Amino acid sequence: MFALLVPLLAALSLVAQAQPDPNSQTYHVGPTPPPHGYPVIHATNISSSVIHPGRPVTGNVTTSENVYYVEARIEYRSVALHKEGPGRFSLSYTLPWYLPPWLRHAYTLEIVARTVDGVEAWRGIPVTVR
Repeated sequence: MFALLVPLLAALSLVAQAQPDPNSQTYHVGPTPPPHGYPVIHATNISSSVIHPGRPVTGNVTTSENVYYVEARIEYRSVALHKEGPGRFSLSYTLPWYLPPWLRHAYTLEIVARTVDGVEAWRGIPVTVR
């Protein structure tokens, strides 16, 4: 039994005497950045902030070139934007001609840009359905 304690005590004394190297430094600023970078929404453009049922709505979104997918969301509904080129997306959508009165009010149109890594950037645009 004593033979087992001697190596254990020797190892503990070495650990207690170990001092950190003053030249080594460790920095932690968060998780590793995604391989394809973070998405950026540079500009958004919508034909009108007041939307009427039965009429078309068009828009354009300019993003960083690492964005592969952009969608427009209002509450639980979403529409994918068409990719025109690297960092350029467009939308053409017609609201249904009949919307009940309780759906005609102000909303926040959320523009979501996503990279291939699944990292998202969001921007909100206030719109009103009349």
